[in-house]
Amino acid sequence: MQHARTLATTGLLAAGFALGVTALTLKAADGGHPALDIALSTTTGFLFLLAGAVAHVRRPANPIGVLIALAGVALFLEDLQFTRNPVLYTIAVPLRAASSPVIAHLVLAFPHGRLRSRWERLLVAAAYLVVLGSGGVGLLVNADPRDLLAVSSGTAAAAVADRVLDLAATAISAGVVVALLYRWLSGRLPQRRLLSPVIVIALSGALASGAGTALGAGHPLSAPLLQAYRILFCLWPLAFLVGVLRARVGNAEMIRLLLERDGTGLAALVQDDEVWKDSRSIDALNAAAGLVLDNQRLTAELEQRLAEVRASRARLVAAGDEERRRIERDLHDGAQQRLVSVVLLLRMAGRRHGAELPPEVRALLAGTVEELQTAITELRELARGIRPAILTEAGLVPAVRSLADRIPMEVALSVGTVPRLDAAVEATAYFVTSEALTNALKHAQTDRADVRIAVDGARLRVEVTDRGAGGASVEGGSGLAGLRDRVQALGGELDVTSGPGGTTVRAVIPLGS
Repeated sequence: MQHARTLATTGLLAAGFALGVTALTLKAADGGHPALDIALSTTTGFLFLLAGAVAHVRRPANPIGVLIALAGVALFLEDLQFTRNPVLYTIAVPLRAASSPVIAHLVLAFPHGRLRSRWERLLVAAAYLVVLGSGGVGLLVNADPRDLLAVSSGTAAAAVADRVLDLAATAISAGVVVALLYRWLSGRLPQRRLLSPVIVIALSGALASGAGTALGAGHPLSAPLLQAYRILFCLWPLAFLVGVLRARVGNAEMIRLLLERDGTGLAALVQDDEVWKDSRSIDALNAAAGLVLDNQRLTAELEQRLAEVRASRARLVAAGDEERRRIERDLHDGAQQRLVSVVLLLRMAGRRHGAELPPEVRALLAGTVEELQTAITELRELARGIRPAILTEAGLVPAVRSLADRIPMEVALSVGTVPRLDAAVEATAYFVTSEALTNALKHAQTDRADVRIAVDGARLRVEVTDRGAGGASVEGGSGLAGLRDRVQALGGELDVTSGPGGTTVRAVIPLGS
């Protein structure tokens, strides 16, 4: 389709150039035309050809370039009536107003290259029918001896035909003006900006031409109005050319808007009637839309993978807690019970055979029992540090209260309404509290700490504050660094603020992890 349109445009431009040279020669040789009129008409025709060529090069998929070039060709066809050759004159008589329907078609189709409503199509069809039909009638009733097809030479019939043509042209001009006004009032701002030069000149020229034609050749205002129309008509191809050149800026703005909108906005802009739908703008839109869609796809994939990583880390935390509980059970039911059994056996042996044993052996036996008791105590503390049984059985708040009672410092505990939570959340909150209190006891040089635990919406907040020497850091491989990783694995955050006035450890843990 684009190749055929390119061939048609090239043919029109070649024919228009040849006709332009011919028309200029004929009007100059006729001697009945002012130099200004010849210059204006010739310049107008060549400007239409130039604007059509530029429009086609810039928008090869848009048929508006063909229409603009066709308007220039039609202008030069009108001037063939000044020939002295009877055959060429007979051909030119029906085309004496050939540019009128083409211009009406061009104005209503600009900038898309097509007529968008049934009324516009009817108006343009009527313009072609009336102009060519009246031209054919004028050919038959023409009194000029150069007309080879004239069947009547009556001047009255020719005058009636001319008057009918003038009135029909006036009605068509009024229809074009109404259609342009409606398009202007109903259009959006970008469309008005693009059509402004064309519509201003179209309205002014149509009003001047329509008024001058309606008044008739004998009216004193008819000639000035028609002369103003010729001057405005000369500016018309420049208006179309400005519209063609401004369309590139419009496409750049459209692409910028495209990048700023979502999928719905993309579709709306692509289908917008203000856009010149040519290959360049469509390629640019496709490229921009592709960037947006790629960004959205990559963002979705990144969010999905991030969710998978968080879920994986949460599973690792849960698996670690489960492994802690297993080790605790193994220590309690295995090694601890065996050590207790050994202690009982040694005590039983001491009671039965103590009198028979040498003093040094009895002392060695008593020392062994004491060491085993110490080992059992340390083993119990180790099992309790892995995961206190009270945390599993009673929940977070009782476990923290038990921790506060055992630690050798004053702990002010402030606890809101905290229900039973997910096991991983409870264990993480407990270990944060335990690590913060242990650090305060060992390093803060203080005898008091404040613990606040509360549920805030869908999050659990844990805050431990001391008024010690400060200096705590989450970096450097400390226990707080491991706790931060554990909290982040559940989708939460751990923050440590430490200075000369003390240290505050804050943890925020989502409940839905």
